[in-house]
Amino acid sequence: DDVFAEVELPAEAAAEAAAYRLHPALLDAAMHADLVADGGDGATLLPFSWNGVTLESAGRGALRVLLRRLRGEEETEIAATDADGNPVLRIRSLTSRAVRPEQLAPRTGGSPHRLGWLPAEGPGGTVPRHEVWTVTAAPGDASVPEAAATVAARTLARLRSWLADDTTGDKLLVVRTVRAVAARPGDPIDVTQAPVWGLVRAAQAEHPGRIVLVDVDVDADTGPDTGPDAVFDPSVLALGEPENAVREGAVLVPRLVPVAPPAPAEDRAGAWRGTVLITGGLGGIGGLLARHLVRRHGVRHLVLTGRRGPGTPGAAGLREELAALGADITVAACDVTDRARLAAVLAAIPPERPLTAVIHAAGVADHALTTDLTEERLTAVLRPKTEGAWHLHELTRDLDLKAFVLLSSAGGTALAAGQGNYAAANVFLDALAAHRRSAGLPALSLGYGMWAADTGLGAVTDADLERMARLGLPALDPDDARALFDAALGLGEPHVTVLRTDRHALAARGDRLPAVLRALVPRRKAASRQPAGAARFAGLAGFERRRAL
Repeated sequence: DDVFAEVELPAEAAAEAAAYRLHPALLDAAMHADLVADGGDGATLLPFSWNGVTLESAGRGALRVLLRRLRGEEETEIAATDADGNPVLRIRSLTSRAVRPEQLAPRTGGSPHRLGWLPAEGPGGTVPRHEVWTVTAAPGDASVPEAAATVAARTLARLRSWLADDTTGDKLLVVRTVRAVAARPGDPIDVTQAPVWGLVRAAQAEHPGRIVLVDVDVDADTGPDTGPDAVFDPSVLALGEPENAVREGAVLVPRLVPVAPPAPAEDRAGAWRGTVLITGGLGGIGGLLARHLVRRHGVRHLVLTGRRGPGTPGAAGLREELAALGADITVAACDVTDRARLAAVLAAIPPERPLTAVIHAAGVADHALTTDLTEERLTAVLRPKTEGAWHLHELTRDLDLKAFVLLSSAGGTALAAGQGNYAAANVFLDALAAHRRSAGLPALSLGYGMWAADTGLGAVTDADLERMARLGLPALDPDDARALFDAALGLGEPHVTVLRTDRHALAARGDRLPAVLRALVPRRKAASRQPAGAARFAGLAGFERRRAL
């Protein structure tokens, strides 16, 4: 149980000793001597708690050390003298703790994820008290963005009414949609109902346990007229999942799962030879990506739009910066909700360098809890995303595009609390990408987590960064976010969510962890059911008994 060691600074560092009361390398070497008597079980121990630390003298370049095990591998007494036996350091007890290999792994800069739909697990419990509310389609003469806004507004009214009703007690509100999600490859998707899922996810996060989403694959015209339970099996609710999709009688649940990134992308100057349009390209993420395309990929022709065009703060500087790098930049004033104006911007692109890629980055945010959200605030956030995306879809459908990228947000999937309108708008983009891909058109909806930079949706404060770290979803460094933009383009997925995750912080959230994030946390092994009888402990020493217990 005793380890004696002599530790000494190398000659080139010995002169540094006088600058320290105790040179850190000398202390580190003394503590490492304890590993000589390591039991060899492969555990990595790190200092955890120091008690009774006394420094007797300073500036030494060599030590004679005694390390005495007080309690197995976890607690050690340390005494150190100089070469003449004069006391230098005394540590009454140093407690160490084992760490897992994954805790020592390098922090990643984020990774792409896809929303996978997995079979629901578990036999389920009892069916809770519930009330089914079926989302109905908007009038047939409405445009797709108008219909999506109408359906979302109806849903918001129902959510607010439910949450304000004190008589509902422990009853669940079941929001039933029809083909609002593509739960299986090739599933048709109703993009007008899709935003309901983003809106409801926000309400679920703000009011846990009160609302459940269920999507079914029956025809919409068999819905409310035949009674909602005619196409809804209440046993789904016994599974306790907040989001469910029923396909041919099987219940599927959404989980974000990492996707292995492809090999580093080649420069896109060749693939995107021609013109790249970035809506919302004069600030925020759009501006950051414009710089990335020019610097990293050599793109030479860009059309950047914003509602104020050249009058946008910073627009002139951005244009000059990119022009200095050899890019030809067109800045256009265009509100993407104005279809005619957007069509004019596209028509002005010279035929000798036709449009080859679209990045839709336009958007606004207006954070509010569901109970405070109004139809006006909902629509104001929906329109730039939904109408702009749909107009781009229709106006470019017959062009030979190499890429059609919709900048969505992880807020539509996992971070919806307080931003139901923004979540609804982004889920529309996710659905539109799936719709385009099913039609054989290029599409990628890229849902970013929070950037550690100003992305045009409000300044990011230290409090924001700390909050996201506590939630297990630290903010993305801009360089990492741009690299993941490239990675997502090569995945071949219609919807990619880009997140930086801290699995241990996620695990610490326990039951408060959103269901969609559960696949990112390793399952705990089931506890052993072996009886712990007295005979099991009889031959063990005191410390070993405590550890076994």
